[in-house]
Amino acid sequence: MQYAFFTGATCSLLLLASVRIGLSRHGGAPWIQVLIAGAFLYLLRPLLDVQQPAVDLLIDIPTMLCPAAFWLFAHHLCSESPQFPRWGWGLIAVDFLLGLAAQFELHPLLYPIEQPFKLALIGLGLLTLLEQLQSDLVAERRQLRIALLIAIGGYMVIVVCAEFLFSYYPVPRGIPAVHSLMTWILTFAACMWLLALSPSALEESLPQRMAEPDPAPSEAPEKDPAPLDASQQQLLYKLQQHMEQGGYRHTGLTIRELAEQLDAREHVLRALINRHLGYRNFNEYLNRYRVDEASRRLADPEESHLPVLTIALDIGYRSLSPFNAAFKRHHNLTPTEYRRQQLPA
Repeated sequence: MQYAFFTGATCSLLLLASVRIGLSRHGGAPWIQVLIAGAFLYLLRPLLDVQQPAVDLLIDIPTMLCPAAFWLFAHHLCSESPQFPRWGWGLIAVDFLLGLAAQFELHPLLYPIEQPFKLALIGLGLLTLLEQLQSDLVAERRQLRIALLIAIGGYMVIVVCAEFLFSYYPVPRGIPAVHSLMTWILTFAACMWLLALSPSALEESLPQRMAEPDPAPSEAPEKDPAPLDASQQQLLYKLQQHMEQGGYRHTGLTIRELAEQLDAREHVLRALINRHLGYRNFNEYLNRYRVDEASRRLADPEESHLPVLTIALDIGYRSLSPFNAAFKRHHNLTPTEYRRQQLPA
């Protein structure tokens, strides 16, 4: 009875969240909807008396896709790369095929083999959320990262481990009711935050590539940043002076270290760079200065003898790989190709 009550309440909240996300301007985030559908059917399934195997499989498919959807959503939310890695699709395909094979009970070892794949997908999603958390300048997205890490990711790990354990041992009495109660609390808190306390958190967090395209982007007026008070103007001046004097060349520079160098509060500096200068990631802000200097030096005949790696290390990169990636995003050319173009033999 308790399981049915809290499951019904949780499913109602999940439906409400799904409709709210679907009506938002970022309704094209399909992986959130897959996560919600998977959680909805996972909770509802014990209450359904399904006799047909085909229907049972259709109910289980969204739940099987939850770990993959979690990783995909984390990638679209946080990764600087617009393309999901091809090897990731391969891992997801293997996990899905293993899930189907285990569902049809083709071999008793398929189920224990499938569980590490699910944990791997969830772990990759958690790792994606953790990457560049410190350098993320969007306050709403930082909060959403932490919430996903603690709540959704942690919950999914517990569920996968518990399912594996209880597939070999009897489920203790009261565990389903406790599970349904905890799920309701988690869902209620998420809905309160996303629908009431911070209704724009998800929309502000998602990158522009997930937004619906503007029919006339060239004609859309740019949103002016809020006016700065005297202390913010002073901090902005100090920041610009510090960066123009080469402050970006410090290897491994973080926004916390930069705030200490400027004798400023970290959250104030984050908001200034994000809302006034328009950067969503601190590394993106640093790359602007670093790539500009690298472009000048690569086009300078007097420095043509310097290896690309030397220039990369001089301007603050730890290795050549991140420099090449940042440079190519800016110029659509590798540093070597750019130098050849600027300094033809």
